[in-house]
Amino acid sequence: MTSGLNKPLYVQIQEHIAELILSGKLPPESKLQSEREISEELGVSRMTVRKALTELVSEGLLERRHGSGTYVAKPRVTYESHELINNLKALRDRNLATASQLLEFSEVVASRRLAEQLEVEIGHPLYRIVILRFANRVPVILERAFFPCSRCPNLEEWDLEKTPIFDLLVGVYGANLQRISQTVEAVAANDVVAKQLRVEEGFPLLMLSRVLYNAASGKPIEYSQDFLRSDFARIHMEVTLESPVSEVTPIERSVSEVHSSASG
Repeated sequence: MTSGLNKPLYVQIQEHIAELILSGKLPPESKLQSEREISEELGVSRMTVRKALTELVSEGLLERRHGSGTYVAKPRVTYESHELINNLKALRDRNLATASQLLEFSEVVASRRLAEQLEVEIGHPLYRIVILRFANRVPVILERAFFPCSRCPNLEEWDLEKTPIFDLLVGVYGANLQRISQTVEAVAANDVVAKQLRVEEGFPLLMLSRVLYNAASGKPIEYSQDFLRSDFARIHMEVTLESPVSEVTPIERSVSEVHSSASG
C-alpha cells in the first residue's frame, strides 16, 4: 500500500482496496480477509480497517453478508436518465442476456389515482401489465404499467415478452413521445415485489414512477412504476445549466467578509 501525504490511515486503506477492485485484482464476489487479518497484515487497528471497509460499502464497491463476511460487490449497470423509458432496450444495448416474463395482463377500471395520472374518467377501462425483466438469468426489473384501452386498442394481440412496449407505442399506436414526467425514489421491497425479484422483504429498490405523454393529443398514454434492484442499477443524470453559476451567494459573501475582516 502506497503512503499518502496528510491522508488518514483509513483513507489510504480505502483507496488501496478500491484500486484492487477497480483494476480487477479483486474480482466481483471475492471474499475479503477478516478485519482482524487485514489489521494484522497492515499493522493498523481494527477500528481503522472497519472505517475503511464501511466507506467502501457505502460507495457500493463492497457488500457485507450477514454471518458470512465482506465481499466485492457485483458491478451495477449505469443507466442514463433517458434510457429508463425502455428497460429491455437498455439491457440489450449492454450485451446482457435478456429475458422477460409476463406476470399479468388484465383489464381494470381506473381508480381516482390512476384517473388523475392518465387524465381519464374514474372507471375508464385500462390495461394493467406486469412484466419481470431478467439480465443474465437474474430478475432485475419489475415493471407495472397502465394504458387507457381507448388509446392503445387491442394491446393484448402483441407478444409483450419479446416486444418492448415503448416500440409498440411509437410504431403501432403512432405516439409522438416528447414529454415524460418521471420521479425516482428509494423504497423497500414489500412481500410481493420481493418474491418476484427474488430478494428479501425490505431489500432496497429504486422505484421509477413515470407518465408518458403523446404530443399529438397532449394526453398521457402510459403510467408506470418500475422497481429496479439497487444491487443492479444506478442512474446517471447530466444537466446543462442555462448560464454558468458565477455569483456568490449571500452566505458565501458573509463568510468571505468575516475572513477578510479577521485577517485585517
